[in-house]
Parts: sequence; C-alpha cells; structure tokens
Amino acid sequence: MIQARTQTAEYWGAQFSHTDSDIEQLYNHFLEVEKPQTIEQLTKALFVHRVNEELKSIRKLVKGRLVYQPQNEYQVGDKLVFPVLDFSQGTVVDVREGFNPEEGKFKVITVDIKDKTRDFASSYSAVHALNYENGQELFDLIDLDPESLFLQYGAGVADKLYTVLCDHVDFIELSSLWFVKSLMVDINVGHLHLSEAILEMSDGGPMIADDLLAVLDMDPGIDIGVQRFSLNYALLADERFDDVAGEGRVEWFLRRLEPEGVLKTPARLRYQPVDYDRAFLSSQLLMLERELDDEWSEFDSYKVSQPAILSLTYPHRWAGTIPLSSRLRPLFSIGTAPRQRVLFLDESAEKEIVGWVVPEGRYIYGFKDWYDENNIPVGGFLQLAPGPEPGVILIDYDRRRPQREWVRLATVSDNRIQFELKRRSIGCGYDDLLIVGSDVVAAIDAVWRRAEANQRSLASILAEIFPALAPLTPQNTVHAKTLYSAVNMLRRMPPGPIFGELIGNPAFQTVGDHYWLYDRSRWQESK
Repeated sequence: MIQARTQTAEYWGAQFSHTDSDIEQLYNHFLEVEKPQTIEQLTKALFVHRVNEELKSIRKLVKGRLVYQPQNEYQVGDKLVFPVLDFSQGTVVDVREGFNPEEGKFKVITVDIKDKTRDFASSYSAVHALNYENGQELFDLIDLDPESLFLQYGAGVADKLYTVLCDHVDFIELSSLWFVKSLMVDINVGHLHLSEAILEMSDGGPMIADDLLAVLDMDPGIDIGVQRFSLNYALLADERFDDVAGEGRVEWFLRRLEPEGVLKTPARLRYQPVDYDRAFLSSQLLMLERELDDEWSEFDSYKVSQPAILSLTYPHRWAGTIPLSSRLRPLFSIGTAPRQRVLFLDESAEKEIVGWVVPEGRYIYGFKDWYDENNIPVGGFLQLAPGPEPGVILIDYDRRRPQREWVRLATVSDNRIQFELKRRSIGCGYDDLLIVGSDVVAAIDAVWRRAEANQRSLASILAEIFPALAPLTPQNTVHAKTLYSAVNMLRRMPPGPIFGELIGNPAFQTVGDHYWLYDRSRWQESK
C-alpha cells in the first residue's frame, strides 16, 4: 500500500511540530484571505500546506526516475523509485530470469539502494497491488485529502498550533479569532476619544464594535471583520474601556461609569485567607461545607441540576450580591474579562436586573434593590437557571405567603454582638439554621469595623458569638451552619476555617448532628 507520511497518525501526533515554513504559510494565508480566522481555519490551512509540501517532495523524488511496478520490464542502469519504501531511490544493477510454479516465468531485478542490493520482481503479469490499473497515476493512489486528514487529526494539531501562535508577538487572538498585527487597521487617538463619547451618551454601554464603527467613519473598502478586530484590540489596550461580555463575545462599557461595587469589591465580601488543616475535617463536615457552597471554599465547580438553589448569607445580603460559588459558575460563560455584565430576569415579577459578574472577587453585583423590594432575608432560598438566550439568567426566590416566624436578630450591647429570637413577617422560604437578621445594621457595621481594625482572630469572634447564640436553644448548643452565618456578620469567612477552629480548639465540643457546646474554661486563643 502506497502511503504518504501525512496520511499517518504518527505524523500528526507525537511527531508533529511546527516549522518556520508553517509560520510563513500562515502569514501568506492571512494576506490571501485578508480577515481574522479561527484556530480551526488556520489549522485547516496548515493541513493544506503540509499536504502540498509533501506532494512537491514526492514529485521531486520521482522526477527523472521510473516508478517501480512489478508488471514493467527494466534494464540494467534504469533509475527507479519505490513509493512503498518511503520513496527510496535505486539503480538496477542486474537482471535475471525467475520462475514460480504457481505464477510462471518473470524476471528478477537487483537494485542498489543506498549501497545495499535488494531483489524485486519484474515482467510480472499476475495481479499485484503495485501494478496500477488503466494507467492510473501514482498521485491518484495517494489519498492526500486535507479535509479528511483535518477531521481525523485536527483537534490535536489545533492545540499545538494555538500554543505556537501565542508565542509569536505578531499573531493576536481576540474572542476566538486570530489576526496578524501588521495587517490591522490603524486606530488613532481620535477614534478612541470618539468611542468614549459614544459610550458616555449610551450611559456607559454596552455596545459592540460594529455600533461604534458605524460612527467612526472608517474606510469602507476595508473588510468589516478587520475593522472590528482592530477596534476591539485598540479598546482592549485602553484602560478607559472594559469588555463586559461573556466568553466568545465582545461588548464594550465605559469603565468609569460602572458601579462602584463592581470596580471595587465591597468591604464585607473581602476574605483574608486563614491557615487551617483540612485533614482534620470529618467527612460529615466536608459534606456540610459542600452543602453551604461558599464561594471561597476549597473545591472545584461541579454540574448541578437546574435551577441552582442557594441560601443568601449576611455579607451578600448586605452588599446586594450573589456568591459566584461552584454551584453557580456553570451558569456563566466566564472568559478573561475582569467584569462581565449579565441580564437577570425575574419572570414572576416581569422585572429585569442588570448584574455584574466579578470573577476575581467571586461575586455577582446588582441585587440590593431586588432584595429590599422582596424582603428576602439572610438564609432565604434563591433560584438561578439558564435564561432563554446567552447572557440572560433566570432568577427567583422561594415565594411564599408572608407569615410571622421566630427568627434570630442580632443586636449590640457594650460594643458586643448579641442575639435574640423575635417574630418577623417572612415571605420567602429560608434555611432555619442560617437565618439571622438585625434591626440595627449600622450598629452591627460599627462592631464589624472594630473587629477589622483590631484584626480579631477567628477564635475570639467565635468566643463572642457562641455564648450569645447558645441561650436561644434549650440545650445551649449551636449548629455549625448557624455559627457560619453569624461569624460572617463580623468577618468574611468560609466554613472550612470555622470548622477547623471548632475541631482544633478544646473549648468547642461536638454533640452530634453538627451541633456544638462551648466550655469557656477550656478556651484558648489560636496562634
């Protein structure tokens, strides 16, 4: 069987590496198409180039030589090429008679190939795979179809090509498209100033590049894809503009008109990591941590059934945000943009809410008014699900007829936080172990600020909160979830460090089912 090197899995697999010729060909490809390309399009161009290069090489090897076929007759001195031997070349040095009882008479030629002699049949009239039928040309026997090769091996080559292009400064990638910097349109200062003015008149945005280009008066003879790519690249390099779209899209917003809570993480959401040994956490506590799904917990995102349901915590209720936790991350096509503008739809109230996903801060901003309008409490159940189109998320809460419930309320006495049970009208389903509120938010904020200023340890905060919560139950016990909720009124803290402190500090004793007792006489400050 005649097979070119580019037909083999080994060629496109571990053996494959790019060459200077490949890079030059990609430049030429961009010069030819004159528009941005996907990595798949560039990979296909690379396959075409490699196949054509091999065809040129084969033609060079066979030029001036006879392609060996057993049916042909050869003479001493004939120069042959053997496609099945990787197109090895040789010279006939001897011809003699041959005979096979089953095949009859034929001739045997001795060929010198790289200073070694090998024998081959000639004048062989029997059917043989190397005898081309009906005058079929050699190149018709070699199936060099770049498209079929791409379908088989393109994914792996595309990954390698992507890495190579990232290392070349003249190749630029934006929103899954590649282009050559030297072929981009010049976007000057005037274009950028005008783009800023257009966005300002549109309340900051968002706007796509095409909307801006309609006003920038660019050369209509230049491909719109090149104009779009060039403008997006220039805006991305200018700190006045933010790309606020999800992965695979580009939408521009004027950074100075973005909400303050988007540009700067709200104080109550800032987490300063605490060292603790997760090895001490039992499997039950790890399961509880997974249930709470705090955005700063140490586990990966995972797929969950829709809608995704979470319980609102005090810091997020205070800041008007939603945690970007492992349970919610799969709902968003988070790209490289530091801020992403997303539309949330409350279908029950026929209300649209503009939200801002901030991946670095692990939160979604923009729900303060919605929380207040619907009286959603700390511990209230929220529901999020994919919307009818990309960039839209459905949001709702566990709506119920309002009724008076006994809930924990935080107060302040002698600059220390206290808790009491009071009846409040609640019109939302909630986690009874997490719900905690306050009628004196300003006073709670003052205690929080003092705790921040004094850099209070987690142990000292637990030592203050636990005795304040314990009298609310007949057994003077407090559930780990309740401690987590209450601690976060004074310090942003995921469950892990809190559980670690409960395990490691002798003042806290487990009584089962995640309930704990506190023995002040055994308390010790963590180092």
